[in-house]
Formats: sequence, C-alpha cells, structure tokens
Amino acid sequence: MKSHLKTISLSLFLLATVNFVAAQASADPVKNDKDNIIKLNLPALVFKNISLQFERKISSKNSFAVGIRYRPAGSIPFRSVVENAVDDASIKVDLARIGNVGITPEYRFYLGKKGALQGFYIGPFISYNYYNGDVPINYNDYVNNMSVEKTAVFKGNTSAFTAGFQLGAQWKLSDKIYLDWWILGPNYGFSNGDFDFVGSLNDLEQISMQFELEKIQQTIPLIKIEMPEKANASGASFKVKGPWAGIRAFGINLGCRF
Repeated sequence: MKSHLKTISLSLFLLATVNFVAAQASADPVKNDKDNIIKLNLPALVFKNISLQFERKISSKNSFAVGIRYRPAGSIPFRSVVENAVDDASIKVDLARIGNVGITPEYRFYLGKKGALQGFYIGPFISYNYYNGDVPINYNDYVNNMSVEKTAVFKGNTSAFTAGFQLGAQWKLSDKIYLDWWILGPNYGFSNGDFDFVGSLNDLEQISMQFELEKIQQTIPLIKIEMPEKANASGASFKVKGPWAGIRAFGINLGCRF
C-alpha cells in the first residue's frame, strides 16, 4: 500500500511539473485553454487494467505526457503465452495472481506539419512499475512411500524500472475528441523483488522445495532468481533480480482535449 501511495504521489508531482514547465516554455503570452488531453486506454479495460494518460502541449512540435495505470490483483493476462515462456510445470501459472501500479513519463516529438497533439510521433519514455501477487510452486512430500504433490504460495512484490521509446499516431476526431494509437514501444531495464512462503516443511519437503527452486533458477529466461538461504522448517524465499523487458503496443486511447 505504501508503494502505491508513493507512485500516486509521484504521479501528481509530475502532473504539476508538466503544467509549470509548459507555462514557462510557452512563447504565446495568451493562455491556450486547449493544450491538454486526458486519455483512457480502451483495450486495457478488457484485462481489468485502468490506464490513463495526461498529455500537455509545451511547444509547436512537442508535448509531455504522464501515464498512470492500475490493475488489482487477479489472474495473469495472456496466461498461455506466460506458460510457454516459463516452460516449467513446477510453477502453477494458472493459479498465479498479479496486480500492478505503474507510472510512465513521456516526451513526444510530433513529426507532421500539424504540430503537437496531431500526427505521427516518437516518444522517449521511462517507466516504473510495481507488481504484487502470488507465485504458486509445486513440491513433493512422501507419505507411506508414495509421492504426494503439494503447492506452496509465495507472496511478494517486484519493482521494475525501464526506458524506451514509443512510436505512435494521434488523430483529431472532433474539436474535443482525439484518438491516440500506440503502435510500438519497446523498453528495457531492470527489476528487483522478494517472495516468501511461510509454512511448515518437514525434512523431505525442504529437500523437494529446494530442488524445485533451484530448477526454476535454470528455466526462467532473463530474470535472475536468488535464494538468500535454503528452504527450512518454517518456509522458503527467493529474490528476483536482473533485466526486465516490455512492449507498449496496440494501445487505443480515446481522449478529450481541454
């Protein structure tokens, strides 16, 4: 919750900064009351993701935007894609849950003759995302010389910081209504997180849990998984570190200019 409040506070600070910079940068002494657009990403709603963006014109060809998104904890979107990428039956992707709060400041360069807020653009951006949720991992116990499969739910969070550039286009549909298409926005950076399972483990369960975690270390692509200590009688834990890649694409944002 504290991380959510920090993200929201940072978002409000950036919005205030955008308005201040725009006011200072404007060459026109007469205030333009229609230099702002507030937008909603429509496809994101399908995945229970609320994604808003505020864009402010700051010169004839440039604008500054701040995107904020929130997704309550729920099942993983594109589950089949994630399952293929993970390729490890020890991780129960179908039972995993994830929530997200993120903020993305972006500086846009409009390429067409119509200037800022219309036409094709290139937008360098940085993005901070905070993910929280559950990671269910299978392990085994042995009862009467028979293997019994159990599932441990690791709870925790991961923070990811990336940078990239957005290719897109924005059209004026009417005096106030605009459509912003995020065509492609590759980004790359780093992540850091902690996940813990608290529960009783007997000696055989500890061995099985440690084996599964070490196997996951070898099978998860890109992300580095570390274990500060071995599984013990009271549970297990692991850390997530390493590179983080993403793509902002296929966003269809409907906006109102004011």
